[in-house]
Amino acid sequence: MEEHRSRLAYTFYMLTLFLGGAVLFLIGFFPASYSVAEKEPFISIHRPTTLHGEKLNPPPASYESFILFLIDALRDDFPTEHTMPTVNERACLKLSLHVDIPTVTMPRLKSITTGTLSNFIDIALNVGHTEQLDDSLLHRLKQRQAVVSFIGDHTWVQLFPSEFTRQVANNDSFYVNDFYEGDRTVTSALAEELEKTDWKLLILHYLGLDHIGHVEGNDSPRIKTKLREMDDAVKKILDHKNMDNYLLMLTGDHGMADGGGHGGNTPSETTVPLYLYSKNCSKYSSSAKRYNQIDLTPTLAVLLSVEIPTMSIGCLIPEMLQSLTLEDQMYAYFYNAHHLLNKARVKFGYESVRRSDYYHWYQNATLLHKQLLKPLRAGDGSGASNVHYQNAKLNYLRVAREISAQLSESLVKFDYGFIAVGLTLTTASTLHLLLSVLFLDIASEKLRLQNFKAAQLLLSLVIGALLNVACHLLDIVLTSSMLNSLLLLVPIVASIYLSIDVIQALIKIALPPLYARRLKLSIPLPIPLLLCFAIRMGTLGSSSFIEYEYKTWYYLGNTLLLLTAFKTLRRRITKANVELDGRHLHKIASACLWQQRKIFVVLLLLVLMRYLHRLSAIKSTLMLFSLLMFWARLRKFTNTPQTVFNGVAFVLVYCFRGLNGQVKFVELPSYMVGRILLPVLVLFWCCVALVFVLGYRTVLPQQSTGKSLLDERPKSNLLKLLQTNMTCSLILVALLYKVQNVVLLPTMLITLDETYKLCDAYGSTARKFSVRVVHVYKIILTLVIARMFYFYQGNSNSLSTIDLNPGYMGQTSYNPGIVAFFVTLNTYSAEIHSFLYLIVHTLRTDLRSVGIIQLQPPYSRAIDTLVMPMYAALVLLPVAFYLCLMLVFRYHLFIYSVFSPKVLYDCYTVLVFYLVFLSTSLYFKLFKHDA
Repeated sequence: MEEHRSRLAYTFYMLTLFLGGAVLFLIGFFPASYSVAEKEPFISIHRPTTLHGEKLNPPPASYESFILFLIDALRDDFPTEHTMPTVNERACLKLSLHVDIPTVTMPRLKSITTGTLSNFIDIALNVGHTEQLDDSLLHRLKQRQAVVSFIGDHTWVQLFPSEFTRQVANNDSFYVNDFYEGDRTVTSALAEELEKTDWKLLILHYLGLDHIGHVEGNDSPRIKTKLREMDDAVKKILDHKNMDNYLLMLTGDHGMADGGGHGGNTPSETTVPLYLYSKNCSKYSSSAKRYNQIDLTPTLAVLLSVEIPTMSIGCLIPEMLQSLTLEDQMYAYFYNAHHLLNKARVKFGYESVRRSDYYHWYQNATLLHKQLLKPLRAGDGSGASNVHYQNAKLNYLRVAREISAQLSESLVKFDYGFIAVGLTLTTASTLHLLLSVLFLDIASEKLRLQNFKAAQLLLSLVIGALLNVACHLLDIVLTSSMLNSLLLLVPIVASIYLSIDVIQALIKIALPPLYARRLKLSIPLPIPLLLCFAIRMGTLGSSSFIEYEYKTWYYLGNTLLLLTAFKTLRRRITKANVELDGRHLHKIASACLWQQRKIFVVLLLLVLMRYLHRLSAIKSTLMLFSLLMFWARLRKFTNTPQTVFNGVAFVLVYCFRGLNGQVKFVELPSYMVGRILLPVLVLFWCCVALVFVLGYRTVLPQQSTGKSLLDERPKSNLLKLLQTNMTCSLILVALLYKVQNVVLLPTMLITLDETYKLCDAYGSTARKFSVRVVHVYKIILTLVIARMFYFYQGNSNSLSTIDLNPGYMGQTSYNPGIVAFFVTLNTYSAEIHSFLYLIVHTLRTDLRSVGIIQLQPPYSRAIDTLVMPMYAALVLLPVAFYLCLMLVFRYHLFIYSVFSPKVLYDCYTVLVFYLVFLSTSLYFKLFKHDA
């Protein structure tokens, strides 16, 4: 680990390498596609026409027209006789469908149309709609020149750009503030389509219910209104004069979590209803059976009289085949089992399938099926024929379900080459950074000569090239492109180079006789804090601890603060007692306890923050109090004009929430509310801009002096700019936060401030004062507090808790850049501002230069050499450890429901920190603030 000109630049390089390794790991762990259409000769795209020499006739389409009515985020318990009376009263059959994760729109549409499982990385693709499918029910209908019409979510058009004969797409599908306009467009276009009689399949996709859930939650009164609107649309279809021989299927692409979001694996998200309607059906019945969403694909293929898509691994839904004759039903079961058996032969090998139990079931079923052909065609409904029919049907279904389950498990693919490179790079970069911080003399050692460094680089290049070639020859890496293979050489060489450095450093630490001198720890580490940090990392191996991670942080955070408070109190009492020769011990203890009264108040506040969701009854009062307290806390970072505009901005935030009906406000007519909202937001942005300009104006050169920006008090100017940036960001977050969460902002600042005072007091009462000990305490406690407030906000390791509403604050359309920025700022506000507050606090302490701090190296210098590098190392360390655990648990039952969402959260957390670190470092670079 060589000497670096800039510790900040070195830390930036390590963060960059870590992110590169994380990306490689995610590519290897979540390949872009689970299933590729097999091209083996015995996977026929045509339906079978013979069975043991007997000719078979594929059944014709069961209905003249089909309607797939999709309501986005339709939970299984939403449609009731009160919310959707027509849906319940006129349905022929009601079933339940299990939705596989990830429970977001685009993967669900893929499963419905192709019959295969989606990859977890499809969550990312869901935002950009970058994928286009090659084979699906829609492709098969187009091959038969059937007319397919679509109305609704634009995601369909991106997946199927040329498969629709007519389409009316909602281009603002991601604009969640649209509750009604998009759905009205769908209903209006539906009326036009119902007048036409040429379409074979009509797809409707309503989005309003999903948007209401994202913005207002599943308990919103608008939910019932929206469900009644959907019920009216169903009634319009059923009552139309052109609807004669039809099949209407009403279902949802996924469910809705209790908080209103989706993406997780709770029963409310993974269970959706399936209502069936047709002209000639028996009395309404409800089946307790639950099928998989992918089972819709082969069932619809049979009913539409088209081939089952090649990628389909679904089974048939028997209840949907009642309109077919017994002969056609038997053909459907045979076709589905035949299709899946061929896929099993491709996947597992012909000999393996031939020795399996399901192959014998299949043979028995086909023999019974052959015996049934003549009686069925002759209309013989005798008891013997019925028994044979039931036995053949049972065997076909057993074959299909067994093969479907095995294929579902086998679709999990890992690119171990990318995983290995990614893990090596993330682990090596993390350890390299951590060791360089803990053993600062490593960075200044000159044990290695320049020619040795060149030899190490050359050795890494040779080893990397050999590994790259070997992995491709052995098919360990799935990349076949020459360009990708060459690009992969860069992270391989970097990981090898860093690994050599890390191994050499560990040998120096563990085996000092092999070197001139042993490397010594440069920072006195606080064992209790590190022990708590290690406990937290140990909990990552449990799915339950991951699901309820917020409890871990609540416990660790309060425990660490309380432990530090008592240790500081004991040191204060001991020091004062020694100075007074043991006189008046009870008075000394009382005085020291009173000095630390604020930290105990903070601990009480932290307990209250866990119950914010129960304070909805006093939201107005709570928000007023929170904004006032927040304004008071920000005064220490701003000058008088900025403080005034801060106050105006907070008043406008309250007005905005009041106009939206979220807090108590002056009652205004609805038409006036719409006119006032936009000016209020414009004024708010003007206030934020003025605070920003006034903050930067103070560091501009004065005309009278003629000095440049970088000449006069660079540290002071740096502090002013960082304070201005942090203040503007916090004001913006006050607008984005939910009403009950605004109190978290001043509480977090108070907690951090009192924690830093406690750490300074702890260091000052030590026998031998060390600034480094104080810094380490502040860094670890800042990380803990940041995570605590992250979970106080309502976040979790489930994707369903992502709050999308802040992304559309004040917008009238979907802008992915702005939405991503606002949602990220809202979600990771605690993480971002805790780090910024630590940097600002450290600079302010250096500029004050009071008391014992004068005897120590400047705090600002420690930002370069210790604070930012160690903070980065402690951010990376748990993530690197968790990536290794992901490899260990790759076949765990909850790998995609629990472990995978967290790894996406963790990697995105590193990305957010990377961007904040980069922007902060640029300010240090601008002011020539070298280590």
